[in-house]
Amino acid sequence: MTNIPVTMGTLSQQEPSITVNTLNNLTVIVTSSSIATGTSRINVYVSQDGGNTYPTTLTLPLPAGFTTQGNAIGTYGYRNTFMIACTELNLNPVMDSSTAVYTSTDNGVTFSVPVITCEGFGVQIYNDKPFIQLDNSNGSPYLGLAHVGFTRYYDNFATSGTYYQRSLDLGQTWSIPILLSNQTTGTAVFGTNVAIGPTGEVYVAWAQYAPGNPQFLFRRSDDGGATFNPIVVVSNISLVPSPLPVPGFAFRVLTSAFLAVDISPNLGQGIIYAVWQGYQTGSSHIYLARSTDKGNTWSTPIQVDDSPAGTQNFYPNIAVSRTTGLIQIVYYTNRVDSSMLDVFGTTSGDAGATFAPNTRLSDTSFDPNADPSYGEPCTSLGDYIDVAFKYPDRQITVWTGMINDVQNIISNL
Repeated sequence: MTNIPVTMGTLSQQEPSITVNTLNNLTVIVTSSSIATGTSRINVYVSQDGGNTYPTTLTLPLPAGFTTQGNAIGTYGYRNTFMIACTELNLNPVMDSSTAVYTSTDNGVTFSVPVITCEGFGVQIYNDKPFIQLDNSNGSPYLGLAHVGFTRYYDNFATSGTYYQRSLDLGQTWSIPILLSNQTTGTAVFGTNVAIGPTGEVYVAWAQYAPGNPQFLFRRSDDGGATFNPIVVVSNISLVPSPLPVPGFAFRVLTSAFLAVDISPNLGQGIIYAVWQGYQTGSSHIYLARSTDKGNTWSTPIQVDDSPAGTQNFYPNIAVSRTTGLIQIVYYTNRVDSSMLDVFGTTSGDAGATFAPNTRLSDTSFDPNADPSYGEPCTSLGDYIDVAFKYPDRQITVWTGMINDVQNIISNL
């Protein structure tokens, strides 16, 4: 495995996502939030050699009246379709936060103008963290439908809820948002995630911090997102302190919900995997639960990282090979050097029953405080990293690392 710089800029890049064209595996698209223009914009990096180089950089255009962007997530659908969802913000005179989607039907060569999927209105309606998924499950009757989940905050973050929308026409138009969660007090809902099952089941998950015990929550649709079954509790969760209790760590570490589904024709077909970070041991570790009955019931969570006690392991993400069913989980950790960060990963080839010894994906430890762009100590590392598979089960991970003391996007191939 080799570390490859996706970016080598002099101004910070963070919060990457990665998507692979599963028909040819040569086209790989990475997104990031970049401050290269002086304000946060979404950059798109396109590789046509399987992720070895990223010669093409696109900056997504802003909708009229907006000044900044963030929280980009990409997805792939047959034949040469890529879609990117993000937030669009206008900071003057008031903060509007709307969700938008960009579509490419030419394998990432060009992207459409932004389509606002859900408009924000000042501090009264603030839409955040959209997560998009195209249905490309081979057995799905809903092939090609696009699904977005996001968080909405009301009245200057006094209450919040999880919402869902779908598109039947590759992002040109979007359904009226459906409220999936109970409306809760404060910023109690965070980190929506969407996954698609082997026959088109739509799974939406989110972390709900309050009221009561924090929980990993989940809902399923059996009709392509038209309606959803009741809320299911995947697990109680123990929220990680933000920032982590490590000298010099000032970046926020919010707990999100991550999902992946096995759509391969192998042992684990249809199994849903839920991954998150938890603090029940007095330090942050990575936990997994799985469901073999479409999310109706969930296994007892297990710790999947093998990091020493007292280390901090956070921001996990998960992917499952659509060919072999191999599971890959990746995460940040300070297990090598307590004051620095690395990226580690672990795999399972038996449908999540056991996990291999964790391996180091980053070539060298890196200091998040080296980049002065976000203050000293560093106050922002982004809220996620990402992982995907190339055929048949070669993982490719992207994270916010450091190159020449600047936050840049690095991949492991």
